[in-house]
Amino acid sequence: MTPADPERDAPAEPRQRWWRRTVMEGDPPQARTVLRVRRIVAALCLLLLAGYLSLATALWAYYSYYRRIPGVEWVDVAVLPRFSRVQTAIGDHYFEQAKQQWKDRKFVPAIFTARAAVNKSPRNLEARLFLGECWRDVGRPAEAVRILRDGLQTNASDARLQKALVATCIAAGRFKDLLEILRKDLPAKGVRLLEGTDPYYRLAEIKAVVETAGPAEADRTVAQRPGLAELPEAAPLLARIDWDLGRVDAAFAILAAARARQPGDSALQDTYIDMALRAGKRDEAIAAAESFLAASPGLDVAQLRFLEAHGLRRESERRQWTEICIRYMLEFRHNAEAMSRLANLASSQGWSDVAYLLYQNSLEESLNGFPFAIYYVGSLVREGSFAEADDVWHQLTVSNPTQLAQASYLGAMVASGAGRESEALQILQQIRQETETDPARRLKLVEFFREFGFGKLADQLANPAS
Repeated sequence: MTPADPERDAPAEPRQRWWRRTVMEGDPPQARTVLRVRRIVAALCLLLLAGYLSLATALWAYYSYYRRIPGVEWVDVAVLPRFSRVQTAIGDHYFEQAKQQWKDRKFVPAIFTARAAVNKSPRNLEARLFLGECWRDVGRPAEAVRILRDGLQTNASDARLQKALVATCIAAGRFKDLLEILRKDLPAKGVRLLEGTDPYYRLAEIKAVVETAGPAEADRTVAQRPGLAELPEAAPLLARIDWDLGRVDAAFAILAAARARQPGDSALQDTYIDMALRAGKRDEAIAAAESFLAASPGLDVAQLRFLEAHGLRRESERRQWTEICIRYMLEFRHNAEAMSRLANLASSQGWSDVAYLLYQNSLEESLNGFPFAIYYVGSLVREGSFAEADDVWHQLTVSNPTQLAQASYLGAMVASGAGRESEALQILQQIRQETETDPARRLKLVEFFREFGFGKLADQLANPAS
């Protein structure tokens, strides 16, 4: 019998792995597996790191080469705290696209792209201001106010946002929102514009108070703002408050003093002429309008005030009046806003010939033709040509039924002037329901009815029980 060989009979050494090792323990020896935890953890970390870097590189390539977004750096994608820079770069890219789309008159895509730019980069004030202008230009002032107001979360201290927001609120007639912004939203962000040195914001507050709470409350607010009454730029608003409170002489005194200090201020001249016309001081209004036009012959408001002051178009004044009117039309025929101001004046004065020319011009120049047709109907009503106004209104009812609902007050006057009182009352009832929660708008419509000579409709709207 061959003697036993201890080395040959010993169990074979187990094969070692990078992730584990086997040790022999005990008597008789037993194999036990021990995991190399540190190596495993290190390998997993390296694997995750490689995957993360691969993913970051793929994402960077996607932004840089596939979508061609400039300004995206690999380190900004790979390092999470710097990823906001990627969002900013994407927002800037969208912003540039939106500006080009707007330039190409692709208005709807431009608005959606600009909104994406703001969502990607909320601190991009330029994009936010651009989007606000876009909403305002397409006739959505409420959206413009909302997008600018949201900007207070990130840019409340920026003067550009502050002025744009206040101006948009005023242009849109969002005076309640304006008061909340000036008195609550901005102070909550540590910005107190009403306590600053810029009178623009204090005047905006007074205007908002006039529109929402009336002249008496505005007069009390003025008394709480020391130094405001001495500012020439405040004179038009303060004169309006005095006028609405029945202090006509005080209103004229404020404007006269301000005109003496600032003879070249167009706002003062405009307000003075308007007040003189409302007070029935036609000769004084004509003299002021002629002086205004002589000093600023190219200013649209100076031309409009001259036309309004000479609104009777007497034979001795007709030639000059016609020359100014034609000059205005030729100079501003491509400007929808300027032409709308003349159309509004023609409507309020009953110049149906001028309103008709403006309507035709709006169609030829691709301006917003529908409101100009409304101005034309208003001029016919003001002129007393109810049969013709009824025919034009019927044509508009067929071609623009949805849009026509926005001028239902004009439909009430047309129906009343044409002798259809029951129809006028039905429209008036609809207006009453629409203005149930908007007394300021109802008051304006009451004044509008009175201005156009429909006192009965005004009384019925103001006093439903009468």
